[in-house]
Amino acid sequence: MQTDSILFRTCVYPLAMFMGFSILLAVGGESIEWDHPEAAWWRQAPEMLLYPVQTLVCGWWLWHVRREIEWDWNLRACLLGVLFGAIGIGLWLVPYFAGWIPNEGGGFEPERIFGVGSVATYAEYAMRFARAAVVVPLVEELFWRGFLMRWCVNRDFPQQVPVGTHSQLGYVVTTLAFMLIHNPADYAGAFLYGSLTYLLVVKTKRLTPAFVMHAVANAIMGACAIACNMPQLW
Repeated sequence: MQTDSILFRTCVYPLAMFMGFSILLAVGGESIEWDHPEAAWWRQAPEMLLYPVQTLVCGWWLWHVRREIEWDWNLRACLLGVLFGAIGIGLWLVPYFAGWIPNEGGGFEPERIFGVGSVATYAEYAMRFARAAVVVPLVEELFWRGFLMRWCVNRDFPQQVPVGTHSQLGYVVTTLAFMLIHNPADYAGAFLYGSLTYLLVVKTKRLTPAFVMHAVANAIMGACAIACNMPQLW
C-alpha cells in the first residue's frame, strides 16, 4: 500500500494538477478574457498568468516528491534520449516547415501584451521554457511511462512492474493517449514521437532518458517557435 501511494504521488498527482490548470484555462479563460487595450494584462491574455502559476505549483510538487521519483541516471541512455528527442521533434515539425500546416498566428505571444524587449516579456518566456523543458517532461513521462505503461501490464500492482516492460496494450494505450491530448493537427507527429519514446523506455529500461528526450524536444520546439515566428507551436 505504501509503494502504491508513492507511485500515485509521484506519477499521477503531478499530471492531475497540470491538467487541472489546463482545464481551468480552457473552461474559464474565455469568460474572463477581454481583448481590449484598457483591460488588465491578465484579462487580455489569461494564459500569461495561468501558465506561470501552473509551472510554479507543479514544479513545487515535483520538488516535494523528488526523493520518491525513480531517478535512474545513465550517461549513455541519456545521450540516446537527446538523439531521440531531436529526431522525434524533427518529425513533428516537418508538416509545419513543409507548409502542410499553415502558419495562422496565435499561440504564445507575450510581446503582444507586454511589448517587445520588456522585462515582463522576458520573464514570460523564461517561465514558458521552464514549463516546456522541465515541468512538462517530468509531469507527462512520469504518468505515461512511469504509471500508465506499467498499469497496462498489471492493473492491480503497477508498482511491481519494472520500468520499460513491453506490452502491446501498453504501447497502444500510452501512445494513443499521448497523441489525443494534443491538437488534431499534431496527431501524426505526436503518434510518431510517442512511439519513439515508448521504444526508448523499453530499450533502456529507464525513465530518465524519456525525461531528457522530452526536455530536448520541447526546448527545440520553443526555440523554433521564437526563431521562426511560429507561436502556434507553443
